[in-house]
Amino acid sequence: MAYDGREILVSVVIPAKSEGENLIDTVAAVRENSGGLNPEIIVVDDASEDGAPQRLAARFADDDLVRIVNGPDLGIARARNAGAEVARGEVLVFLDGHCFVPPGWLEPLVAPFADPKVGMTGPGFRSIRDPRSRACGITWADASLGNVWLPPETQGPVPFHIGACQAVRAEVFAAEGGFDPGMTRWGSEDVELCLRLWLMGYDVHAAPESEVYHLFRTSRPYDVDTTLILYNHLRLALLHFDEARLEQVIARLQAFPPSAGAIARAFTDGTMSDRDRMWSRRARDVDWLFKRFQIGF
Repeated sequence: MAYDGREILVSVVIPAKSEGENLIDTVAAVRENSGGLNPEIIVVDDASEDGAPQRLAARFADDDLVRIVNGPDLGIARARNAGAEVARGEVLVFLDGHCFVPPGWLEPLVAPFADPKVGMTGPGFRSIRDPRSRACGITWADASLGNVWLPPETQGPVPFHIGACQAVRAEVFAAEGGFDPGMTRWGSEDVELCLRLWLMGYDVHAAPESEVYHLFRTSRPYDVDTTLILYNHLRLALLHFDEARLEQVIARLQAFPPSAGAIARAFTDGTMSDRDRMWSRRARDVDWLFKRFQIGF
């Protein structure tokens, strides 16, 4: 498989924290169903406590394309960045460790990068529990910043993709600093990267011809403090929103009791300096993006 006439190397980066047998099944599916692209697979063991990375290493001990990187409890954003640091691919595919990828999933995910404006692509998703449930890309309806799924046939530019599977041009990922290392363990890091790429002048595209089956979990195999989830939510808004939209987000957050701690942290930990740095480099403003996709707040 090639884009712009050249054969390319793809790196699939899978962060894993106590994923159990799902991790082994995910890697096996990538290894078996990626066709001629034959990607390298980098699993970042983010301080798992279930032995799954060790079982994975034993199963793929003779496979040079499967590597495991140890992470000291990094959180999902920094775990993905750690995988990207050792990846060799021109395209990085960030994939959750609880997915099934069918034959033919990878080529259409990579193909849009033939257009140099495209910085990120994302597949259509099906639920592992109910494969009839399908969607491709997400948007926001209001200042709560809750994910609203787009129809499964959505193609071309979309506001955002969820982090369960995001493909990024490696040179763009490096130039823009990867996933925001200021994010805590879980939440909003995927959408923040999409938003940042748009504002820095890249396009984010949907590739519904690629399908990924994802286990949408009702709970995680690790603890996440609600205050830290709210912090990530607020950090995204602080980094990128104008004052009027930021006020709306803060007003929504204040309905949650832990929000006071999240707000105090975000206004005192350097987030505002990061905001200034990003705004100085932007090619587009957030108002342009909201009008482009008719996001209504």
